[in-house]
Amino acid sequence: MNLNIFNYKDIFPVENKENSQDELDRLIDNFLEEIKKIKTDDFNILFVNLLDLIRKYCWCIPSDTQKNICDLSLYDHLKTTSAIALASYNYHSHVNDNFTKVTQVGIKNGKNEEHFLLIGGDISGIQKYIYDLETTDSIAKRLRSRSFFIKLLSDITSYKIIKELGLTLANIIISSGGKFYILAQNTDDTIEKLKLIKTKINKELYQEYFATLYMNLEWISVKGSELGVEFSKKYDLLNDRLDIGKGKKFNNEILNSPILENVLYEKSEKISLCKICKKELISSDNSECPKCNRDFSLGTKLPKMSKLAFYIDNFNDYKEDLSLLGIKCKIYNENENIQGEPFLVSYYDENNVDERKYPLIQDMYGGYAKLNNNGDIKSFEEIANESKSGNLGILKGDVDNLGLLFSIGLKREEQDENGNESIKDVTSISRLTTLSRMMDSFFSYWLPNIVKNEESSYYVIYAGGDDFMIVGSWDKLITLAEKINTKFREFVGENEKITLTCGIAITKPKEPIYFGAKLATEAEEKGKNSGKNGIVIFDKYIPWKDFGNVFNIVANSIDKYFKTDDEEENTQKIYSQSFIYRLLKYTVMAEEYFKTSDPKYLKYISDFTYDIGRNIIPKLKEEYEKREGRELNPKELEEKLKNDERLKRLTDYFSIETILDENNRVKKVFLQNYMKVVLNYIVRKNRGGKNV
Repeated sequence: MNLNIFNYKDIFPVENKENSQDELDRLIDNFLEEIKKIKTDDFNILFVNLLDLIRKYCWCIPSDTQKNICDLSLYDHLKTTSAIALASYNYHSHVNDNFTKVTQVGIKNGKNEEHFLLIGGDISGIQKYIYDLETTDSIAKRLRSRSFFIKLLSDITSYKIIKELGLTLANIIISSGGKFYILAQNTDDTIEKLKLIKTKINKELYQEYFATLYMNLEWISVKGSELGVEFSKKYDLLNDRLDIGKGKKFNNEILNSPILENVLYEKSEKISLCKICKKELISSDNSECPKCNRDFSLGTKLPKMSKLAFYIDNFNDYKEDLSLLGIKCKIYNENENIQGEPFLVSYYDENNVDERKYPLIQDMYGGYAKLNNNGDIKSFEEIANESKSGNLGILKGDVDNLGLLFSIGLKREEQDENGNESIKDVTSISRLTTLSRMMDSFFSYWLPNIVKNEESSYYVIYAGGDDFMIVGSWDKLITLAEKINTKFREFVGENEKITLTCGIAITKPKEPIYFGAKLATEAEEKGKNSGKNGIVIFDKYIPWKDFGNVFNIVANSIDKYFKTDDEEENTQKIYSQSFIYRLLKYTVMAEEYFKTSDPKYLKYISDFTYDIGRNIIPKLKEEYEKREGRELNPKELEEKLKNDERLKRLTDYFSIETILDENNRVKKVFLQNYMKVVLNYIVRKNRGGKNV
């Protein structure tokens, strides 16, 4: 790693990079200068700001400089040490009534006794909540708001827990992608408070969000010794409990409140369903329900959000933007001053921190929306119109086998002094938190920032944890997907065990977003089931290793000879739209032959040969003779046709030799697997609109 402050450009590994003492001194000096900005005598404000600055400056500094290889940063070491220490302190203070009664023996017993509690939170129903909208009215703003709400729901629940349990932000050891994990003290009081929080949050979600969202909260006891190499086992066990909990969601709520109540039920005035969500009842003088109205308001504010403040007390005189679990949130833009006394302020622009008189922590919101010339979020129609076809694309992707990576991936080969090799398990709570933090940094920090710098318009619906979903013009998304995968390969040091699978769906901008998101999810799942480490486009799985051959070589070679109806006559461009459609027909026949070996499908060869002779060769002959100013004899024509790339490029795939000649196996595989993708791409790119 480069020794630099935490920023999205420097999260990538650098091979054989030797950092100098001057670089380290510069970091330390800048760290000390920023410490001076902390203006407070409040411990919480001091702690949060120190935590933020330690991450900013120590995320890339090794925790142990005496080791040849140190894969743990000073930041992660200090953060997890703080979490363990506080959880241990709280445990002994509770068990002994007073910490002064604690003995060294009692503290050491924590290694073999279950003094700790690992708490896991996981939101169910995320996709249904985000995309389940019945309208395209201001859909971009509403999606942005709903995606941000999911992040807030996870954050607010974890903040509520640490507040109730007397913990700090350091005890939230993992938080990304709608999940969080907290290390706490294992006491009866802790468990009772967790049960109350779980009941309260899900009662609120059940009533206010019509049982769409569920906060699955589980916990498991942990020994001190299990915070080392055994930690992944406890982590897996907790995740198993979370999976089981998903099947029991809202059990208590449904038993106690089988009917979702609404204050309008008792009123005789005219009521109807909200036109946006089609779920909540509204009175006749309203056009949409309060939550859909809030979605629109939040979606409007989010592009200009500079800070987000969280309050519990002392905020009664101001209007919050969102309230949940008794915690109120307010969005501030760059020019607004923080009101009241927030217990936490997330900031999103590292250049917009002058004075640290509030508990400031940098946050990475994995979302981005491009603005139009009026300063509004670009509509899906505006984004779709950046492609010639006017189609919208939805790109969805996530990391393959991440669960296995967390469970068994942190092992490395080592040699002893005699040269004997062995596999050493280096799993620990600190390494798992480092892995999660860095993975989340790529998706929620690097990805939105790099998309922001692209010339084309993209809408990052969400990005964080290990997955993402982006809306853009369909053709630009194909290029972006390859770029993301290429940079991800660089990010993981070309580790062939850590791969990315994506799926792209193509829709019309006025179609319900839920429909497009469902298609993108199905495409991604097809990629997972077809071999992973690739992308699905036009319902075809393409491994990343073949991507360049499909789009950078063959597609461009055929595409450059495709003549659209609105182009002037060009002798180089001889493939018409109708000809490409016929090639698609021949491709489907070839695929059927390779699949079934039924000889009737071999007719594609004769059909192709006839088509070429009738529609392509006459054009080529006319071009040759026009260029040379004379009529060519059959032998001269045959010689020129043999070397013409426009003809050879196609006959290499569709002629009988592709089947008979074993040396043409690569061409056969391409015709069977990828030619349909190429032709669909060319037709839609040049003509658009029509599904093929």
